[in-house]
Amino acid sequence: MAPRAYLSVQPLSFGTSMAQSEGIAWMQAALARSVSGPDAERARRFYGLLQRQTQIERRVTCLDDYTHQDWGRMRLHAPLHSGDGQAGPDAGLYGAATLDARMELFAQTANAIAADAFAGDAEPPDALVQVSCTGYDSPNAVQRLAAARGWADRTRILHVGHMGCYAALPATAMAADLAMATAARAVPAGAYDDAAGDARVSILLVELCTIHHDPTTTDVEQVVQQCLFADGAARIDVTAQPRPGAFALLDHAEALLPDSLESMTWRPADGGFRMTLARDIPERIQASVGALVDGLLARNGLSRSDIGLFGIHPGGPRVIESTAEALGLSGDQIRHSQAVLRERGNMSSTTLPHVWAGIAEDPAVAPGTLVCSVAFGPGLTAVANLMRVGG
Repeated sequence: MAPRAYLSVQPLSFGTSMAQSEGIAWMQAALARSVSGPDAERARRFYGLLQRQTQIERRVTCLDDYTHQDWGRMRLHAPLHSGDGQAGPDAGLYGAATLDARMELFAQTANAIAADAFAGDAEPPDALVQVSCTGYDSPNAVQRLAAARGWADRTRILHVGHMGCYAALPATAMAADLAMATAARAVPAGAYDDAAGDARVSILLVELCTIHHDPTTTDVEQVVQQCLFADGAARIDVTAQPRPGAFALLDHAEALLPDSLESMTWRPADGGFRMTLARDIPERIQASVGALVDGLLARNGLSRSDIGLFGIHPGGPRVIESTAEALGLSGDQIRHSQAVLRERGNMSSTTLPHVWAGIAEDPAVAPGTLVCSVAFGPGLTAVANLMRVGG
């Protein structure tokens, strides 16, 4: 199987890593301070239940608010004061932070992440791609990076937006096509038949899910989401020629599942972004993922038994379990997905790159091991790719 391109993955560090118990305790305290009544009491008890049952140990947040309970110095979640016409200075939290305030925080954080991620690059990539579904800022972080570094006329800039948790897969497939096409154009006319050029497309993925948490909510579905989603960032370099430690990207497949358009939604709203998740998503995944994966493998002359590891997007424990059950996978084959869920939670599109990094860094994974990754997102969209460890 000739690779479509090669990809190297680098998780990016920022923000604060918090114990899951601390984050949930903060949510309970904020809710108790701002909302009363039976719905609020039910939500606080539900937070406690989720904390006892959680498979997540830690999550990262870019927002300092969640690290303390000095309500007067909260950035997004400060109480309203009498000047707002609604409450005195000792009142609790009222409503959600404005979308404008959340997007300002997203922009500042994404710009800092981009600057750090490419600080060591002497030369620009042939293209820069930013991926996110949790923030909007235009010009975006990679545009500002290119301008600051003097790369503006030397690199192509693209944006992959609002695809949700599965976005890393189509972004890498697009980057592979772009890298190979750019490399082919670099080969002089009349060169020998097997002459090969090179090109690099760098992808910056930034997801700040925690800026969309609403500590005043009593909605059970949103409470679940606020115990699951976290912040993350990653850089993926996609090249036409192999690099040490890179994966070989072999193939890609995706499908929009039938009769599922409203099963998962993610929309900007006045106070933040709002997600809906149908209860039957795990069942829909179980019913469809086998055909998607088998079709991808069959056209490459493979079957499930040829795959050493599966990178399942850790959308939550039930997503991993449902996918593994549908595909007949062992615990060892999905261990990297389970580790990322445990250590970082669901970071939307940046989660699978963290799974890939875990595989690449695992000394127990032999070069040549085939990896099949699967992710899901709004639509309901199912996406898979096929990679080989070590190029």
